[in-house]
Amino acid sequence: MCTSRCGVLATVQDGILTQVNADPDHPNGCICVKGTAAPEIVYSADRLLHPMVRTRVKGDPNPGWVQVGWDQALNLAALRLNDIKDNYGPEAVVFSRATTAGSAAIDYDGWLQRLANAFGSPNLLTSNHICTWNRRVGSKYTYGAGMPLPDLDNTQCMLIWGVNPPATSPAQAARINRARNRGARLIVIDPRKTTLAAKADCWLRIHPGTDGELAMAMIHVLIEEELFDQRFARRWTNGPFLVRCDNDQLLTEHDVKPGGSESAYIVWDENGNAPAAIDAAQADTIGALFGTFNVMLSDGTPLKCQPALQRLKDNAAAYAPERSEKITTVPAEDVRIAARLFAATKPSSYCTWVGLEQDNDAMQTNRAVCCFYALTGQFDQRGSNVLFATTPTNPINGRELLPKGKAATRLGIEKHPLGPNTDPGLVQAAEVYEAILTERPYPIKALVLFGSDPLLGHGDPLCGQAALQALDFYIHVDTTINPSATFADLLLPATTCWEHEALMPSFEIAEDTLNWAQLRPAVAKPVGESRSDTEIIFDLARRLGLSEHFFNGDFEAALDHQLAPSQISTRELRQNPIGLRANVITSHRKYAQIDPRTGGPKGFETPTGKIEIYSTSFANAGYPPLPAFVTRADDGDQRYPLTLTFYRLVQFCDEQHRNIPRLRRSVPEPFLEIHPQTAKVLDINDGEWISLETRYGKVRLKAKLSDSLHPNVVATVYGWWQACRELKLPGHDPVGEHGANANLLIPNTDVDPISASVAHRGQRCRVVKQ
Repeated sequence: MCTSRCGVLATVQDGILTQVNADPDHPNGCICVKGTAAPEIVYSADRLLHPMVRTRVKGDPNPGWVQVGWDQALNLAALRLNDIKDNYGPEAVVFSRATTAGSAAIDYDGWLQRLANAFGSPNLLTSNHICTWNRRVGSKYTYGAGMPLPDLDNTQCMLIWGVNPPATSPAQAARINRARNRGARLIVIDPRKTTLAAKADCWLRIHPGTDGELAMAMIHVLIEEELFDQRFARRWTNGPFLVRCDNDQLLTEHDVKPGGSESAYIVWDENGNAPAAIDAAQADTIGALFGTFNVMLSDGTPLKCQPALQRLKDNAAAYAPERSEKITTVPAEDVRIAARLFAATKPSSYCTWVGLEQDNDAMQTNRAVCCFYALTGQFDQRGSNVLFATTPTNPINGRELLPKGKAATRLGIEKHPLGPNTDPGLVQAAEVYEAILTERPYPIKALVLFGSDPLLGHGDPLCGQAALQALDFYIHVDTTINPSATFADLLLPATTCWEHEALMPSFEIAEDTLNWAQLRPAVAKPVGESRSDTEIIFDLARRLGLSEHFFNGDFEAALDHQLAPSQISTRELRQNPIGLRANVITSHRKYAQIDPRTGGPKGFETPTGKIEIYSTSFANAGYPPLPAFVTRADDGDQRYPLTLTFYRLVQFCDEQHRNIPRLRRSVPEPFLEIHPQTAKVLDINDGEWISLETRYGKVRLKAKLSDSLHPNVVATVYGWWQACRELKLPGHDPVGEHGANANLLIPNTDVDPISASVAHRGQRCRVVKQ
């Protein structure tokens, strides 16, 4: 159902799912209220039961849905998609899926990617750029890998930043609680006083959108108070590498020696008091970390240079806690306490997520956080953040099937060459909308969407609505008819995760779950004529003439191929429904292990072989190579004096589940958290309807007083549209100002130039009493 992937036991009576409980024997055994509500979700009266075809024009309040059989539906889909491919090229078809963090899309994600690649389309639309890309992928620009997971079972101090596990990942929250119970310290950075923040040793109530500045303040404390690991910084980071003061590029041997190597970087040898070339693959224990040095270039020109860490030190000094307090609203002494606690209580670990992903400087924020952590010298050490061993599998996404040259035509790749458009190869809603409406850089004529709702999940829903209406052909695969689906030409009913079998090779929580594989059985019969997303993908591939790339429809063979490196078969997993452990063991400090090919340490998978304080990839692409920020300026427009942020509730997965009585009962209406002091000034009482407005739109919510917020900050939960008929609670207009779709307040133009992240958090707003 969500990113927690809880191990549970399902009770079935007479073929009907009746109850779900945590499985105490599963390594990821856990459950939340959404899991206990599974029977209501499966048997909801709102389920889409049959394939349906539109018979009336888009925009008509009555789509004129007509029920058809599966053969007719999939034949129509294949006919239209191949026709568009023949006339406009395969790139004119965009494939899309729901977030894997808030749905069961993990069950079929790899196969959908394979379908898009085999079809020849480079365009796969997801919400990855506003969910998890910076930490999962963008961290490679510092570490050479995605963010290692926190080893919560062995850590002594946890930094939880921009994520609230009790609401989003109960399995992770359970391990945090166990760590607290054995005495581990806890630091929480969040604008709201979450349940974890209330239990924390240190809670930093940050102003939304200023996480990067806070990270720089914490870096300043590490360096100023000499709390960082100097030996690690010299040996394993490119902090000692000299940066030219004339062009901000790294100094190489080629610069100082005729015929010198461009891949050999220069440090300042503190022993010889002279520049020295150090090959990126070799150890460096002599380089100065701070200072300004005069270096003679090969043509005899003198040049001032500084170590990369000196550059970071200077940048961070501009955000010293006493200065950053005016930006972040976090008291200077609290920043110092938090940085000291993390640096001194080792092993310490950190976890970030959506709170740091939804801003126009999300990638540089990630860089700053990564640099802060790297300077503590704990990378890949037990009890800190570890690259855990995972169940080995074969890739199934079929990247090799995408015709040569097609990746270069992916929407948005020229704007974001280092972003998700390149790795792993995803496009953003804004790029898709623009291409549909303008036919630039080329026409987009069809959308094949699995389980998502762009109008509720992305900014600028009005533009999204116009784009969906303009499509020649739109296939929507889902369990319910959501607002986006109302514009579809063909609806295909999908099963819930409880009604189909699925493979989970690894559970991304901890060391003892990442090497655990499970073939989850179906525990309920499919409702109506619904089919699993994977079955639909395989059948559609066959009708598109792509069956050879899908094991000729043999799903068992497909899973065995995926599992082959693990030496675990689907037959064995069926015999052990709780799962099996792969024969892999986590090792630590893998960067220090000897590479038999070179005889030297493996190092890091970065261009310099080091953790990159100075990002060479950013420098080569024209981005600031060291973390840099342009703080949101107060533009003087007093019409919007407040700052808006979002958060998640445990009852709902994004825009889903508000139709489920057990979940809706505790959260009956859309609301806005506002500080009592602010509400008093605006003459707003708790429970009154208000209008929340930005420059881009407005919505109608109920005021909910919260004295844990900063008086200048308001917070809400996105995703409101569904009615709950059993509780007689109404739905909400997804595109109207009297509705509650908070993404009407968000423009798709306020984006991160590197990662394409949209600034869903930190928008200026106002609250008006109705």
